Amino acid sequence: MRCFRDVTRLLIALLVVGSVVACSSEDCPINNTVLGKMVFRNVYGDLVSINGALTVSAVRQQGDTIVINRKANASEVLFPMSYTHETDTLVFSYIFDESYVLYDSIYVTHVNTPVLVSVDCGTAMYHTITSVGSTHHLIDTLLLNSPDVDYDERENIQVIYRTAD
Repeated sequence: MRCFRDVTRLLIALLVVGSVVACSSEDCPINNTVLGKMVFRNVYGDLVSINGALTVSAVRQQGDTIVINRKANASEVLFPMSYTHETDTLVFSYIFDESYVLYDSIYVTHVNTPVLVSVDCGTAMYHTITSVGSTHHLIDTLLLNSPDVDYDERENIQVIYRTAD
C-alpha cells in the first residue's frame, strides 16, 4: 500500500511539473491589427518626403479614420486595411500653406484571410493586395512591391511622386 502512495505522489509531481513546463510564454502583439506600408519615392527610386503637412484619412462607412494628422516631411505611411471590405480608399491631403491644399486618393483592393496566430494569441486578419490605383494630382504612379500584408513590416506600395526636374 505504501508503494502505491509513493507512485501516486510521484505521478502527481510529474504531472504538475509537466503542466508548468507545457505552459506557453508566447509574446502576443499588443495590437492585433496588421498594417500596410507605403513608401514615397521619386521617378528615380530615391526616397522623398512631402514638403508640407500630410494628413491621411481612411474612408469608412461608419466615418473616416485619420491615419496621419498634419505630419511634416512624411516619407512613408502605415495604413490599416478593412476586415469586411475588399477595397480601401485613403485620402491624402497635402497642406503646403493654409491656403494651398491638394488632394489625392489611393485605392487598395485586397483579399482578407483570417489566420490563427496561436492558441494563446488568437487570430489575425492578413491581407493580400490585388491591385492599387490613385488620382494623379501629385502622384505619378503606384507600384505594388509586396502584396502580402501581415506582421512583417515591409514596403508594400511605392508611391511615386512627380518632382520638378
